[in-house]
Amino acid sequence: MAFASRLGNLTRELVEVLSPPSTRTQPSKHDKLSSTVLRSLKSHTFLQTNHFEVGKALEGLDERFRVNDRDDLADALRERLNSLRANPSKWHPEILHLLLELSDQPTFKADLRNLALLTAEETATTSTLRWEDIAKEDGWDEDDTLWKFVDYSDESEDEIFERNSTDESETTSVIGDAEREAQITASYVVRPDDLSSFEQVRAAQRWRDQTLSEESSRQTKKIAVSEIQVVRDVLFMLQGLDCTLFKQDGVAVPSFQLEHMEWEPFKAMMQSFTDFGAHLRTLRSFVGERQDVPHLQAFQDCISGRLRQLDFNISDLQRRLAAPITDIVLSLVRLKTELKPWLEPLYALADIVSAIDAEPEPTPFRYLELVFDETCLAQLSGKSELYGFLARIFAECFRVYLRPIRLWMDEGKLLSASDLFFVAETSSDSPLWKTWQDRYNLRRNHDGTLHAPAFLRTAVGSIYNAGKNVVVLKLLGKHDAAVSQRQKAEPPLDYDTICPSGQDLVPFSELFDTAFDRWIQSKYRATSTTLKDCLFEDWALFSTLDTLHNIYLMSDGSIAATFSETLFTKLDELRTDWSDRRALTAAAQDSFVSVMADPSRLTVHVESALQHLPPIQSRNSVTTVLSRINVDYRLPWPLQMVLTDDSLENYQSLFTFLLQFKRATHALHKPKILDNYWTDHDNWNAVAIFYSARNKLLWFCTTIQTYLTALVLRPLDTQLRLDLVSACDMDELIAAHHKALKAMVDQACLGSRLKPIQDCILDVLDLALKLERIQSGVADTEEDDLNASYEERLGEIKKNVDRQVRFIWGGLRSVARATSDAQSTKWDMLADMLQAGDLDEQVSST
Repeated sequence: MAFASRLGNLTRELVEVLSPPSTRTQPSKHDKLSSTVLRSLKSHTFLQTNHFEVGKALEGLDERFRVNDRDDLADALRERLNSLRANPSKWHPEILHLLLELSDQPTFKADLRNLALLTAEETATTSTLRWEDIAKEDGWDEDDTLWKFVDYSDESEDEIFERNSTDESETTSVIGDAEREAQITASYVVRPDDLSSFEQVRAAQRWRDQTLSEESSRQTKKIAVSEIQVVRDVLFMLQGLDCTLFKQDGVAVPSFQLEHMEWEPFKAMMQSFTDFGAHLRTLRSFVGERQDVPHLQAFQDCISGRLRQLDFNISDLQRRLAAPITDIVLSLVRLKTELKPWLEPLYALADIVSAIDAEPEPTPFRYLELVFDETCLAQLSGKSELYGFLARIFAECFRVYLRPIRLWMDEGKLLSASDLFFVAETSSDSPLWKTWQDRYNLRRNHDGTLHAPAFLRTAVGSIYNAGKNVVVLKLLGKHDAAVSQRQKAEPPLDYDTICPSGQDLVPFSELFDTAFDRWIQSKYRATSTTLKDCLFEDWALFSTLDTLHNIYLMSDGSIAATFSETLFTKLDELRTDWSDRRALTAAAQDSFVSVMADPSRLTVHVESALQHLPPIQSRNSVTTVLSRINVDYRLPWPLQMVLTDDSLENYQSLFTFLLQFKRATHALHKPKILDNYWTDHDNWNAVAIFYSARNKLLWFCTTIQTYLTALVLRPLDTQLRLDLVSACDMDELIAAHHKALKAMVDQACLGSRLKPIQDCILDVLDLALKLERIQSGVADTEEDDLNASYEERLGEIKKNVDRQVRFIWGGLRSVARATSDAQSTKWDMLADMLQAGDLDEQVSST
């Protein structure tokens, strides 16, 4: 009571000093204002200043001083902060916070010369000024009448003398410390004038001291309490304060019962309030835990803010009940109805916290997923207030999770705690040409799912590529150009942006995806466009494609023939140096010099396994040698990211296949009709078989080469260039090129499904080489039957050619009918072409 009285007096003095003069002249208004201020001071929850925030503000002030070229001011601040840390005190954060609040543009208005005024000047020691010295100077030290006591009462002189003697003895006596403390304590005791009011308060609170005996507690007898006391304790319990009707864990004490109410309904009512308190204790416990993850700290801050708002609402309710302006009907049912709209949104948060605690190893962003799901569920359930409540919390928490995403997309950097982000750096020293594919990867959980919130998994690819765009642009020195094209201010991602007015019927997931995609594109489009332009303009992607197609796809037949004729001549002459790497490279560079900007990038070599192969075996088969000749065109590292190793392997497969056809065609064109015109009269049957087989083989090679050129390579090359122009980012460039090369390989019958048909085609090409050797009189003892005649060997070749060709077009048609993809149509067309020529040959032979 003494403290309350003292606080009341101090409050009145404070109001009297701060209030306007008009209020002081009106006692009733002054008393009302003093009472209002006193209630606010009593109900306000004073919190200690957050010293972390104060330290952060001071660090920011130091940085601001240095940015504005006030290093002297920053050094002075740092020196005094260090001195302050050497003498710690619990009040330092409050003092520093007050100084920060009082500061007014210290960067520009602070003057270091003012520090000199704070330095204590050393002054000479002077004597203490006493009243005796003043009396001597003024001349009234000897005036005895000045100090004479004048009594204006009716007491006699004897009574006056006796009283003065008593006072003098009391003042001259020595008072002990215990007596002095007792006097000081007694001075704070306030004796109330109205004892009846005090007794009424004591009587109203006497029920708190009542206890039930063990026997009576087992019966139905309870301590009766008034409804206002129940309301008071319920509000205290919901605010997390100690009270009488509820235990520390929030369970209602069964010893009390509301007067004029049966036990069962009162028990049910108290149980509902207990449930309210249980959800709030879950939230308060979560807020009080230490969290090191920024995402959970943001969630804690959101919950803490909503709990503060709840406490404010309850305090306002207490104020209205304690000092009602109008008549109020006090009722627990009405209290529950008024509290329910405030508490129901917090139930959803409590359920989310409980769900996180129940999971054995929740991810750091699990709460974001739960808040997102609950927001969508609230919208679908038609709970608009809960939907808005959860959507705002999600927007506030997501801004914190957005920080590593923004850093990655803007600067291509990862935070030190990269395990919280779904992008990780696998190796910082990977080769430049593997920067896009291998330097970074997407983190995955133990179950294989992406280490990212579920609602972000559709946008992870764009975020992932945006950061890699920045990394590659920095390596290429083009990052500044991308920054200049980027929007100056990124679109906001707050509640008003995600949930605009008038879009209440649109699902929250779609609203978020739209807003987030707009935010991503503001950063992603500029970097992707800059990187694409750099590859096309600075590194000549189309010119490099032309070079690759001239080399590997032999788009210029005359240039390819120059290289191939040189190689085939050495093979036919059985030269042992045909596989010399330098000779092959020089021949290739000389042949393709007109279609390459830098011929030194092209090299040709043969696998080491063929170095010691006998020249006869190298000459006799298109498979043994030509499939082991590797053409390597070294690309600049930026283009290697687009033209990947898999694509270059497909280029090599197509080059080998085309070179094998050129080898067979070269062998078939060696014999001329007029060269053996006079000798052919000796054996017209053998000559007829030879020319029939040769014609069938030439037709076969020409048909397939025409098919490859007109129906496969040229259309796909045209489509490839269109796809590259329309590609939006690096992944689409890579995918477009890989898709085109994969289609070329499949439609050229080089896929794994057509391996038997491919082997049969190569066997037909080997028959072409064998036909040329038989015609020229070269005998292969390992393959030919020396007892068979010339005509019989030619007939055997003719028969094998007919059988193999029928197998090829029959197999192509069967595979085309069994599948329904794009290349199956091309296989069907090739089968028609081969079958048509094969039937014409059969008709002519009959």
